Amino acid sequence: MTSPCFAFNTWPWRYWAADAPDAIAIDSETPLTWQALRALVDAQHRTFNDAPVVVLNSHDALQSLVVTLLAAWQAGKQTLVLNQALSADVQTAVLDNLGPFQWAHTHQSVPDAQSARNMAPWHIDMPLTLTLTSGSTGAPKAVVHGARQHLASAAGLTKRLPFTGVRASQTPDRWLLSLPLYHVSGLAIVWRWLLAGGELGIYPCRGEHLVNALKRVTHASLVPTQLYRVLPALKDEAEPRRLVHVLLGGAAIPTALTQDAEAMGIACWCGYGMTETASTVTLKRADGQDDVGAPLPYRDVQIRDDGEIIHRGETLALGYWQAGQLHRLDAEQGLASRDLGRWQAQQAVSVLRIVGRLDNQFICGGENVQPEAIEAHLQRLRGVTQAMVVPIVDREFGHRPLAIVQSASPFSPQILAEHCASLAPYQRPAHYLCWPETQQDGQIKPSRHALAQWAQAYMKS
Repeated sequence: MTSPCFAFNTWPWRYWAADAPDAIAIDSETPLTWQALRALVDAQHRTFNDAPVVVLNSHDALQSLVVTLLAAWQAGKQTLVLNQALSADVQTAVLDNLGPFQWAHTHQSVPDAQSARNMAPWHIDMPLTLTLTSGSTGAPKAVVHGARQHLASAAGLTKRLPFTGVRASQTPDRWLLSLPLYHVSGLAIVWRWLLAGGELGIYPCRGEHLVNALKRVTHASLVPTQLYRVLPALKDEAEPRRLVHVLLGGAAIPTALTQDAEAMGIACWCGYGMTETASTVTLKRADGQDDVGAPLPYRDVQIRDDGEIIHRGETLALGYWQAGQLHRLDAEQGLASRDLGRWQAQQAVSVLRIVGRLDNQFICGGENVQPEAIEAHLQRLRGVTQAMVVPIVDREFGHRPLAIVQSASPFSPQILAEHCASLAPYQRPAHYLCWPETQQDGQIKPSRHALAQWAQAYMKS
């Protein structure tokens, strides 16, 4: 399916500032109308020098980061939000790979006369964002997208998951910016907001603040653990709640969790995507089935004979940023994802089932073990909020699965073992460990590499 130009003949924030200047663009402690947002962006876009890449610090205030992103794009720059949680060595490697770059000054609003820039013309195919892949070792790659890829991603998703803006007859929807802007899922929220002309909710959302933030928005992107922790507070009927849609990702989704949320009138959605595809590729209402839904518009998903998923379509990244240059992907050849999948028929529609990652497979006694299959089985046990299966060395079998489980119920290896008794012998975990406190709660995707290292060290201690 070929995308339209998404109605824009100028930068989206300028379009909405002309179309609905007094409508709320960002709701926060310091709300901004579209007109006020445009003024801030105009002031800041003149502060950049001639370096083609602008690097932003992920620790800066979120609203300032959003304004600076828009200003950098309007100045014709490519942006990278650098995750300050990365090790110093990885950060250095990432910056060394960028070529000429400049650090953003999110509080600077007065242009330097020697570096003042004119606004770059709107071009839907201009490279705009550099997003790091979640590499577990070494320096992650910087994936490059332009406005076309981000807008196609937003347009396809909002055709199935409704998100309306200022042109709707009712109050505009508001999406909580709950995910970091160094992750493609965070950027996807920004581009859905820009496409629809809706409202972007920017509030404190860590820990106990998340409940209050969710009561002020209609849409949110969360990981299952976050939703599990806030549901009891959201059930409080004494306080009004606007939340009607939650997009879940980053981990297997417990059926009981989504059933509880749906009973409260909160529609739960889940799917599949990756950095190179500008976030979500397939989507469905969470229903307890082990598929990830059908492909969204503007995506082209195919499966090779060996089971590997190939991505094409208008959301596919332009390429990778290496040594200061864009190295383009072959759009016709597509991207080999290293994900294994298969199609299955469901009510006359073909939906995608993810088998797992080729990189995660290991051999136990001559049998191929796909950890994701065991994790999905563990997630069906009520009370289990997260599960990760990693291999541990075994003298007899080569490797055996070990399960790391986070549970709302008291941790019981015996109950977990009884639940897994129905699995094939080579799939049954040899050990069950309680989820370590060192793994940050609520992060988008737990690190399989880090958990495997932790489990190996634990078993040796």
